Amino acid sequence: MRYQLLGALRIADPAPRTITAPKVETLFATLLIRANHTVTTDELIAELWGENPPRHARTALHVYVSQIRKQIPSPRPGAAVLHTKPQGYQMEVDENLVDAVELQRMHALGRSLLVTDPEAALVPLRRAVGLFRGPVLAGIRNGLVVGNFAEWAEEVRVDCLHAIGRAALATNRHRELIGELVQWVEEHPLHEPLREVLMVALTRAGRRAEALAAYQSTRRVLHEELGLEPGEAMRRLQLAILSADVGLVPAA
Repeated sequence: MRYQLLGALRIADPAPRTITAPKVETLFATLLIRANHTVTTDELIAELWGENPPRHARTALHVYVSQIRKQIPSPRPGAAVLHTKPQGYQMEVDENLVDAVELQRMHALGRSLLVTDPEAALVPLRRAVGLFRGPVLAGIRNGLVVGNFAEWAEEVRVDCLHAIGRAALATNRHRELIGELVQWVEEHPLHEPLREVLMVALTRAGRRAEALAAYQSTRRVLHEELGLEPGEAMRRLQLAILSADVGLVPAA
């Protein structure tokens, strides 16, 4: 069995299946995010109902816990075990079977290789990005635990995209990456480092006018959305491109 959080919540058993009951799905996701740690009853109630839980919230929580236990029958190879604790509940699971843990490992490995071996770094970074199947925990109510997790996962994904761009520049693969960089910038229009990598890639591919247009687009978006100008790094990059000396354009 495998447990997938980086998209709609799925249990691969081995074929992927979903949990259709919304509250049970939210509870399962919350316990899985905090795998191998006790989540208090109060935390779970807040995650399920927010600041205004129903009068019989604890009774309903017990019912949902029973339904989760039916989703992960034991004993099974790789099956999670849901324990009742004095203060709440704990989902015991092999972390190697959770995609979010693999994301964390692949991201860390890719970042560690980025400077010393950018060619090798591309493999784990691409693997990390490939774990995403869509919006993180799509369709689940954004409580504190789920919301923080989704925000963290998206930040890791964007950092992986930026690192892939840097590795591509370092290995002279800028031409083949331009199309993806354009797409990533459209998805994350306020992320300056991604835009800087795109500008470098365009310049090295002999598309200097497009690189300068990308700078102007960045300036317009930042001004309209945040009332800010591009940062110092991007301004320096623009000056290097304007000099028409590709050798002055930094790696990233």
